[in-house]
Amino acid sequence: MRRIDPIVAGFALVAALFLTVKVIPIVWGLTLGFTSSSAFSPTPVFVGLENFALILSDRAFWSALGVGAIYVIATTTLQVLIGVSGALLLHKHGGPVSRSIALLPYMIPAVTGVLAWRWISDGLYGIANHLLLGWGVIAQPISFATSPGWAMPLAIAASVWQFTPFVVLVILATLSGIPGTIYEAARIDGTTWWSELRYITLPMLRAAILLIVLLRSIWMFNRFDIIYLLTGGGPRGATTTLPLYAYIQAFAENDFGTAGAASTVIFVLLLVFGTTYLRIFQPEREVVRA
Repeated sequence: MRRIDPIVAGFALVAALFLTVKVIPIVWGLTLGFTSSSAFSPTPVFVGLENFALILSDRAFWSALGVGAIYVIATTTLQVLIGVSGALLLHKHGGPVSRSIALLPYMIPAVTGVLAWRWISDGLYGIANHLLLGWGVIAQPISFATSPGWAMPLAIAASVWQFTPFVVLVILATLSGIPGTIYEAARIDGTTWWSELRYITLPMLRAAILLIVLLRSIWMFNRFDIIYLLTGGGPRGATTTLPLYAYIQAFAENDFGTAGAASTVIFVLLLVFGTTYLRIFQPEREVVRA
C-alpha cells in the first residue's frame, strides 16, 4: 500500500475542516434565502426572490438596518477614540499591571460582561440608579434596558467597554514598533508633545487605525450576543439590528427563508462595504509605507 505523505494528509484535513466549517454553512445560508422553509416544512421549496421582496418591503427590516448603522458608527468611533487615547497613555506612563487591567474586559466572556451591565443598570438594585439618585441627577429610577431612550446607549456602552481593549492591544503593539530615534531627533529639534503626536505618532498609527476601523465595523455590524442578552432587541425594536432581525425571522416567526434572505443581505452589505473601504483607503499600502 502506498504511504500517504503527512504534509498532503495535513493539507487535506485542513481543507476538509474549512469546507465543513466555513464554505458549506455559507453556501447553505445563501441558498436558504431563495427558498421557503420552516421547522414544520423542512424540505426547502425554491421561491426565487420572493423572500428578498418581503424583507425589503418590511419596515422592521429598514428599522433594523438604521439601528445597526447607528450602533456600528457609535461603537466603532468610541472604541477607536478611547482605545487610541488609552494606548498612548499606557505606552508612555503605564506598566505591566495597568496594561493587564486595561485589557481585562476583552478577556471576560460576553455573557459575564452583560450580566454585570444588567446589574449595574437595573431599575431597582443597579448601582447606576443608586448613584444618580444620590447625586440628584434623576428623580426616580430608570430601567435602562427597557427604556426606548436608554436601551441603545446602554448597549453601546457595554460594547465599547467589552471591545475597546482590542484597539488598545493593537495600538500598543504598533507603538512598540516605532523607533525611539525618531522621537529623539524630534526633541533635539525642539518639537512639542502635540507636534510629536500630530506629525509622528498619528501618521505612524494610520495603517493600524485604518485596519481597526474596518475590522471593528464588520464585527460590530455582525454583533449579536451583547444586544440579545442585554435588551433582546427591545424595547419595541429600539435595539434590533439586522442579525437580531434575522434571528427573529428564523426562531420567532419560524420563517427560515426570510431569515436566510436577511443574512444574505448582511453578507452583501459587508462585502460591498469592505471592498469599497479597501479601495478608498488602501491600508495595505499604509502598512508597506510604515
